Amino acid sequence: MTDFVQPKAVEMAADVKELKQEDLATKQTDQEDLASTKQTDEEDWLSSLPDDILSSILERLQLHEAARTSILSRRWRYLFIFRSQVVIDADAFHYKDNKSSMLALGDLAQRNACVVKATKSMLAQSSQCPISLLRIRFHLVEESIGIIHHVDGALSDRKIATVHFLILPEGHRTEDELVTNGRRFMRFFYAGPRAFTNLSYLHIHHLMLSIDDVVNVLNTCKKLEHLIFQSCECGFESVLQIEHPHLTTLVFDGCIFGKIELNWLPSLKCFSYWTWFFSQDQYPLSLGYVPQLSTLNLRNQASIMHKSIRLSELLCNATISLLDLDFECERIWVEPEAPKVFGPLFQYLQILILQNIHEECDLDWTMFFLEAAPLLKQVSIKVWDHACYNSAEEWQDMYQKGYNLPRWEARADLKHCNLKVLAIKGYQVEEKFTTYIRRVVEAAANLKLILLSHSGSCEQCEFSPSTRYPRTHEERLQIKEQIEEWRSSPLKIGFEPLECRPSPTK
Repeated sequence: MTDFVQPKAVEMAADVKELKQEDLATKQTDQEDLASTKQTDEEDWLSSLPDDILSSILERLQLHEAARTSILSRRWRYLFIFRSQVVIDADAFHYKDNKSSMLALGDLAQRNACVVKATKSMLAQSSQCPISLLRIRFHLVEESIGIIHHVDGALSDRKIATVHFLILPEGHRTEDELVTNGRRFMRFFYAGPRAFTNLSYLHIHHLMLSIDDVVNVLNTCKKLEHLIFQSCECGFESVLQIEHPHLTTLVFDGCIFGKIELNWLPSLKCFSYWTWFFSQDQYPLSLGYVPQLSTLNLRNQASIMHKSIRLSELLCNATISLLDLDFECERIWVEPEAPKVFGPLFQYLQILILQNIHEECDLDWTMFFLEAAPLLKQVSIKVWDHACYNSAEEWQDMYQKGYNLPRWEARADLKHCNLKVLAIKGYQVEEKFTTYIRRVVEAAANLKLILLSHSGSCEQCEFSPSTRYPRTHEERLQIKEQIEEWRSSPLKIGFEPLECRPSPTK
């Protein structure tokens, strides 16, 4: 009896265990089905969006990020290609070294190979989507000529509204490298006539070019609106004459020319000339027909060999509304002038920026701008006297900050009705700052705001000078009360937040 009942009980127990396992398996399957259904619903929701919306979403990603979505499904495979703005940057293909790869992706040639491949893919004939902007940043290496060929070919049968080239140098330390870069650039230029004819933006670095080369580029790039030369050379005695109907922005940064003549630029609005070769006989720049020029940026570290500039002679054919002068902590190369001479040229000046005035120089000389510019609304001044680099020993005698310091005595009854803001970076509790601020406050009847900030730190070496900038609430309150005594109408005086001030470098 016992032998009969025991096996039966064991069998029943086994059946119960099997039923429980089946029940658990069923519940697990139901949960997976529910999760799968939820995921499918989410995928369906995303997939239900029209292609143009999905393309718009992808267009907000960088190109290499958007390309990764092509593995999601067949529909997503080509969506990233339909972009109205195509921006390809060589630096976007800079990854960490892969030990299993013979060539690191961060290598210059490898990165440019990626740019060539990306350009070919995005400009393939199978995609006829109109492109509003094609912007390519690449290095001037031999492999990059493929970029020029692909763009040149695409322009023959695709609608591309705007083309930008930002061309970086392969080498730029020696004169031979500059010459090589210049020859290679011109070879690229002749290899893609359609590409350069349709350019609206061109930024080139470290090239040795002839005057004829530059003129040829300007004549060919008829649609060019923005042109930037950085560390390019044509020779110390060269004279570059520029004529172009559509250029609106023109920049020369650290270039070597004898003189630049802006002969005919009817559309030019912004011109920047940063660092020019010294000459005691002529100005580095002349302005011809530039009726729309409103913004002028000049920056130079002047030696005693640089000719001082009379702005009335330099700007005789321009009406500037924003003037930015950077003296790079060396001598002041602008001569103060009488309002009768200077006034007609600056009758539309509204913003004046004076940067890196060395500490040996006072600020009173800048009052001649206030006398000559009745519509001036904002004056920003930066006092700074630190450079990370020193001139070679044989050049030390040529760079004398105190040489020919500017002098100007403003009229005692000077009144200005439009100045609203005075900002001084590098302010210190010193007599020259106090005297200058008082003169401006008493002259500017409608001045609303004075901003006094610390000089800050050097961007290259993080040097922060030890200055007499007011660092306590008590010091700042005393300065405010002193300034408010000089006028009866309300005036807001702002300082840099105490917690943001840098610690001086010892």
